[in-house]
Amino acid sequence: MLSILIPTYNFNCSKLCRCLQKQASELGVDFEILVYDDFSPNKYDDNKELASLPNVIYKELPKNYGRAAIRNLMADDSKYNYLLFLDCDGEIASKNYLNLYMKFKDDADIVCGGRIYPAREKIKCKHLLHWNYGKKRESLCNRTDAKSFMTNNFLINKKVFNSTRFDETMVGYGHEDTAFGIELKQKGYKFKIIKNPIIHLGLYEAGDFLKNTRNSIENLVKIIDNKYKIEDFFDIKLVKTYFIVNRLGLRPLMSLYFRLFAKSIERNLSSKRPNLCLLDTYKLGYYCYIVKKPQFRPSISQV
Repeated sequence: MLSILIPTYNFNCSKLCRCLQKQASELGVDFEILVYDDFSPNKYDDNKELASLPNVIYKELPKNYGRAAIRNLMADDSKYNYLLFLDCDGEIASKNYLNLYMKFKDDADIVCGGRIYPAREKIKCKHLLHWNYGKKRESLCNRTDAKSFMTNNFLINKKVFNSTRFDETMVGYGHEDTAFGIELKQKGYKFKIIKNPIIHLGLYEAGDFLKNTRNSIENLVKIIDNKYKIEDFFDIKLVKTYFIVNRLGLRPLMSLYFRLFAKSIERNLSSKRPNLCLLDTYKLGYYCYIVKKPQFRPSISQV
């Protein structure tokens, strides 16, 4: 019936797993929970103890697979026809979490639950940028009309997954989920967004968050250059804005803006009052800075 797949890296996911194991047992369905440590430098004894729980498999991988390949591996190792993918740094927000997924599992090929963030008083200053961005931008994925796809919390039929799979050529941080979602949409699979979020606990410090942001933009540029058309990514505001800027001949100007002001913007984003509008211009400037050739194929009427 249900395979719950949790790749983990440098994070104690024992509380998450124990909660899922309890809910799944109460559902009275066949289930398994796979927790694979992706060659973490820091391993947790609490995670290792998960192997003692009924229907839980804990495995430490002999090398680092990365965000895409480990998910493909876990899907291959799973034995049931519904796959629930979860990030390790989440917390269950509802006692009916698994029950809701079982209720909607046949309503669509892919069912997405969304994410929420902890209350402000629980957030340290060094995590404010990530928290602000998550609350004001990433949480938009919870809306029923959301267009972007995120892999932190979704249920998928195994046959549907095997028809697409994650692109293992994408390394580092970011947008393997975007490419996966686009492939599924292009093949005509049906998505459904339900109100069944996970609380996102694994917040990055500002410097690491910005490093991951740049890495994700590099991945985005690479996959558009090598495999897709830019219009496939117009649901991403950054890509659509870049297209307009490039069309208007302003790409060199935005690239210069990034080179001149990146450091001062980073200081603001690392402060107690990070400005998300500055983050937007930072991302656009970096996009323009790293693009080696103009990325536009459709006419301006398609914007």
